[in-house]
Amino acid sequence: MTTLSLREAAEATGVSKSTIFRAIKSGKMSAPRTEDGGFLIDPAELFRVYPPKEQKDAQRDAERSGGQSATSRNDSETIELKAKMAAMEAELRSVQRLLDEVHHSRDDWREQATRLTALLPKPEDKPAEAPKSRSWFGWRRAS
Repeated sequence: MTTLSLREAAEATGVSKSTIFRAIKSGKMSAPRTEDGGFLIDPAELFRVYPPKEQKDAQRDAERSGGQSATSRNDSETIELKAKMAAMEAELRSVQRLLDEVHHSRDDWREQATRLTALLPKPEDKPAEAPKSRSWFGWRRAS
């Protein structure tokens, strides 16, 4: 899957690089950093926050014409649905990663519990002795 740089993301959405940078810093969208300090922006994550430039252009053209024709409405709906689908796929991948981490953690804990229970001494075959009953005034005899 392709990722976008900050400049490419700004061009794809029609917003400035600083706007996208602020969205990343504020946590509005996530993007890992590269070794050289840039960002790897997932298009689905980007379009979840900012609609694609084509969708903005289609909406602006529709507003100028005073209404939408059936084809431009369908085109803008298609673009909007694609953006929503990309965002949902990104969220699904995120949830799947989290689920994989939980399964891995569970398996690690299960393995550790198995190793620890193997170290416990085996229970003896003798029944456990009942504790001796103590007198209510036992504390006075000790002094």
